[in-house]
Amino acid sequence: MRISNSEYYDESVETASRQAIERLQFEKLKTLLEKVYISNPFYRRKFEQYGVTPSDIQSLCDLSKLPFTTKREFEEDQEKNPIFGTNLSEPFENFVRYFQTTGTTGKPLKWLETKESWQWRGRCAAMALWAAGVRPSDTVFFPFGFGPHAAFWGLFEGVYHVGALAIPAGGWDTLQRIKSIIENKATVVCCTPTYAIRLAEVAKENEIDLKSSSVRITIHAGEPGALIPSIRKKIEEAWGAEAFDYPGLTEIGAYGIHCKHQKQAVHVNESEFIIEVINPETGKPVTDGEVGEMVLTNLGRSCSPSIRFRTGDLVKLKEGSCPCGRNFRILDGGVLGRIDDMVIIRGINIFPSRVGEVVESHLVVGEEYQMIATSEMGGGFKVIVELLDGRNKEEVSKAIRDDLRQRFEIRMDVEIVPLGTLPRSEYKSKRFLDMREGLINRKKV
Repeated sequence: MRISNSEYYDESVETASRQAIERLQFEKLKTLLEKVYISNPFYRRKFEQYGVTPSDIQSLCDLSKLPFTTKREFEEDQEKNPIFGTNLSEPFENFVRYFQTTGTTGKPLKWLETKESWQWRGRCAAMALWAAGVRPSDTVFFPFGFGPHAAFWGLFEGVYHVGALAIPAGGWDTLQRIKSIIENKATVVCCTPTYAIRLAEVAKENEIDLKSSSVRITIHAGEPGALIPSIRKKIEEAWGAEAFDYPGLTEIGAYGIHCKHQKQAVHVNESEFIIEVINPETGKPVTDGEVGEMVLTNLGRSCSPSIRFRTGDLVKLKEGSCPCGRNFRILDGGVLGRIDDMVIIRGINIFPSRVGEVVESHLVVGEEYQMIATSEMGGGFKVIVELLDGRNKEEVSKAIRDDLRQRFEIRMDVEIVPLGTLPRSEYKSKRFLDMREGLINRKKV
């Protein structure tokens, strides 16, 4: 039973020993596999194809006997079996929620939830909210357009589980949202890192001091930010609040817990997820401390599970315990990048997300940037930057250029453009354009 003055939403689980955690994971995994093998056509076919049954899984060590699952497999299944594919373990009438992915790299993937799986999502979110310091006495503000993307819906449900007051603000413009935050004395704001900075920018334009508001916590999902020092610093300085990350995926759920003791790392909620980190080329496990692709199995959503799901996210497991008392494993830096985001420029592997971190460290609230990969001269990489009036353009552009050259051992062009040239977003910013060989491939970093 959760105690309101405890540091933990579910203390018995969050402070369990490694042995107890692994025992719980295996029990949940066996229950999941037994149900899925009987009633889920998608996974029944996969398991039969690979010649594996639930009885073959006698310990967590046997997890590797199960095949990996990719997003493309889910997409192909829905293409061949419209509307929702065959990764459904229950009758259609049991499903009560519909979501879809953003479809950045293809047709959006549809996802359904039952009452039970939606409650599970809410509990996962509540565990993360509680670790960030959210309590029943808080007022949680959501400046988010509540469309078909899962994004902050899970957090919204999590606030209900915590017992706090939730304010949805999907239909308002940015200034209306800021005024409501002030008027209703919101203490927690949930949005993307991009939009937190945009809110601060609009507040400054309207001579509103967010630092004097009641907001003490900001929680960020949808894109990296709260674990990146330069972005977190901007958010915390603008809001006078503590920023937390809330990592998750539509296909998997919210797997992360960002506690107060980890500024640049998150726990994996191992009571509800099994994590593996593999070499993306060989599929074999990497050693702790080595960067690899994160593979996740969710244990509480049997109605439409993701078993050994290859996320495409690059992560690194951090050794050692955490002062918070949780024994869940830790991702150092959270998501470090994506396998499909890598571009090769003049023989050098470049992750735009890493470039963005360097550029961010030289910018202040109100300034924006965009990155473009081109085919010029064997491959080029340009950074376009907006600077506020009064900033020394030559000095800042040189500092960015020199920092990028030192970090990536390659020259990158830096172009300064007038304020208002680059688009602003209320959700995710489109900061990377791949225009090599005339192919425009928009990605979000």
